Amino acid sequence: MTTIMDGKKVAAHLSEEIKEVVEKSHSLGITPKVALVRVGDLSDSISYENAAVKRFEKLGIETERFSFPEDVSARAFLSRFREINEDYSINGILLLQPIPKHIDMKRVVEIMNPIKDIDGMTPDNMGKLIVKEKNRLEPCTPAAVMEMLKFYDIDLKGKNVTVVGASAVVGKPLSLLLMNQEATVTTCNLYTDDLVAKCKDADVIISAAGAVNLIDEPHVKEGAVVVDVGINFNEEGKLVGDVNYEAVKDKTSYITPVPGGIGAITTTVLAYHLMLATDYQKEPVLFLENH
Repeated sequence: MTTIMDGKKVAAHLSEEIKEVVEKSHSLGITPKVALVRVGDLSDSISYENAAVKRFEKLGIETERFSFPEDVSARAFLSRFREINEDYSINGILLLQPIPKHIDMKRVVEIMNPIKDIDGMTPDNMGKLIVKEKNRLEPCTPAAVMEMLKFYDIDLKGKNVTVVGASAVVGKPLSLLLMNQEATVTTCNLYTDDLVAKCKDADVIISAAGAVNLIDEPHVKEGAVVVDVGINFNEEGKLVGDVNYEAVKDKTSYITPVPGGIGAITTTVLAYHLMLATDYQKEPVLFLENH
């Protein structure tokens, strides 16, 4: 029988942990605070920002928004971003992407303090991910995938896992997280020759390539775990993932829906990372001793 993995349940579980730590931090005079930085007025960025603020504030986390016009000069933006980064009252920074091309993303990342990088984008955090160093902040979406698998007690040790998608923000770091759990990982992309062959023997398939119905019934073996990280809109304008859900659902042991799967966890994972970031900056340690 197929188990539908419910992102809202995972988010609720994480939220209870976070609330306890936020309450403890408040009792010690520590007020966790996150800065949300956005350049331009893209509707997707604004929607994500609003969802993140709603989640943070519901958990008792203070937020501050910093928005810039799309035509802000690179010099002005980087100067202000440096000030935000150096503000002692701010424990975490979420930079909404994409940012305009005239602003060098590499320069922005170089400025950002790794222990405030709650979306895990700095080279320092990526490097710590490779060597499994504990005091790291991981990219949000890959971390959400791992929280989902952990919540449903899916053992990855020795399992064959195929990751479809090799972006710097999802596919690559996710492959490292899976390897850190001693999984045997195959990484593919939209140009992989004979993708069915790479997937059909996998115990776990995770797709984050951004292509409607990329993963179909022939890709999936009986009893496989299928995690859909894709965010797409089909011809009817309906939000869908990379997986042909109805075609593969009955072959799987576990599967995530879209919406309601990984996307339902991501903003809560950001809040979780903020509490880790706060621990890296403050004493006494509130959170890490049990994680």
